[in-house]
Amino acid sequence: MTTLVAPTPEAGSKPAQIMDAAGALFLEHGYSAVSMDAIAKKANVSKATLYAHFGSKEELFRAMIACECANSVMISVWDEATKLPVADGLRLFGRTFVRFITSPKALGLYRMVLGEVHRLPELAQAFHESGPALTFQRAHQFMAQAAGNGELAITDFELATHQFFGLLKANMHMKLLLCLSERPSDADLERFVDAAVELFVKGYAPERR
Repeated sequence: MTTLVAPTPEAGSKPAQIMDAAGALFLEHGYSAVSMDAIAKKANVSKATLYAHFGSKEELFRAMIACECANSVMISVWDEATKLPVADGLRLFGRTFVRFITSPKALGLYRMVLGEVHRLPELAQAFHESGPALTFQRAHQFMAQAAGNGELAITDFELATHQFFGLLKANMHMKLLLCLSERPSDADLERFVDAAVELFVKGYAPERR
């Protein structure tokens, strides 16, 4: 996996203006329908300025996604989660994760990437490497640490991590992506996550002697 790294641009700077404009246009019209001319106009910069910072639309997209992921709440939550008892740590992560993936911005980004995946698979790869893959990797490390501490009886960390995310997203995320349901309230999301964590921790509970 190639990690995409993009420094966070200073607020109000030209790169920040360009990323904000590109993000708004991509979410509204889709990646393919947006031109660099349109981005320059939306950002109120010249094409020369735009290309001075981003050599192509794909480069701009990758930088925008990497910057979004770098600033995501998912980055900081893991350090706090590892200091808690395993169920509390999973609950903290789960609630943060579910609130994040059900936000309008995240759902819009998912839909945009899915809509372009056959024409532009490299964009899906960039999106996956910058966000979901990193989150999965951190969850995998959490599972391994919990097992090493004797808090969970896991032998296949890859499988357990897949199972945990499956419990968190279930059918809810798919229905939201397809606009088949409204976003649940925060209280309902917490109840959903708590039930998923309880089932997971019970399923992988160490054998008591």
